[in-house]
Amino acid sequence: MVALVKKILPASLKEKIKSINRERRLDAAIRRLASIGENEAPAPDVLAELGRGWGDDGFRAVGGYLEELARSAAKVRGPVLEIGSGLTTLVLGTLVGRRGLAVWTLEHHPEFFRQTQEKLKRYRLTNVHLTLAPLRDYGDFCWYDPPLAELPRNFGLIVADGPPGDVKGGRFGLLPVLRSHFAPGAVVLLDDAERVQEGAVLRKWKSEYGLSYQLQARGGKAWAICSFSEESQEVIRSVGGHVSDIGSLGLSSTVPTTEDDRRPD
Repeated sequence: MVALVKKILPASLKEKIKSINRERRLDAAIRRLASIGENEAPAPDVLAELGRGWGDDGFRAVGGYLEELARSAAKVRGPVLEIGSGLTTLVLGTLVGRRGLAVWTLEHHPEFFRQTQEKLKRYRLTNVHLTLAPLRDYGDFCWYDPPLAELPRNFGLIVADGPPGDVKGGRFGLLPVLRSHFAPGAVVLLDDAERVQEGAVLRKWKSEYGLSYQLQARGGKAWAICSFSEESQEVIRSVGGHVSDIGSLGLSSTVPTTEDDRRPD
């Protein structure tokens, strides 16, 4: 009988039912996330349930990277900068909001901005400052055009999951544009580190900014945990971290991709 009903239901109605079920699942998972101790990281099964409630849109963070992000959010002591919005915005907002901390999220895609904004309102995550920041051409690379005057200058955790890999320069622009807004000892988490583009970005960050990084991988996906030496922090603080201060960066506008580079973000 159930199989028959499924067969005769219009596709639009079946999708609506799936959407309602996902929302209920996400509601329950967010409640579980909010109920854990103030300085505790959520268990993997909680994060997995959040993922199922959000749905597989091809962009959301998964597996080990999401767990790494949650652990970092549970212990950070300053505001968080997030590049690219989605499920991680809800996780970050919920976890750091317990300690009265803010999340600043940059999103360049109007539709993703709208979807995330609706979820933030639904779960009353008023500590998240979601900003629509279109991509801007800085010459040697394209990156977001953030409201620099409004942003804190002591971000303790930076989550880099944008812009898309086919944008000129990839995710390189984070450091030349916003490095001076990082706190001493700040940690940068870079997703999709298995891709050629992100590997090129990490090497350029290391050579130009003294960044060091550790690669972690699970299930074919990789991410990088990045930090800066005290010496490199002093140099960048002395000259500022904006594009106008450092001149031409010389990053190639095209980076080769591999057959395994299937994730669009």
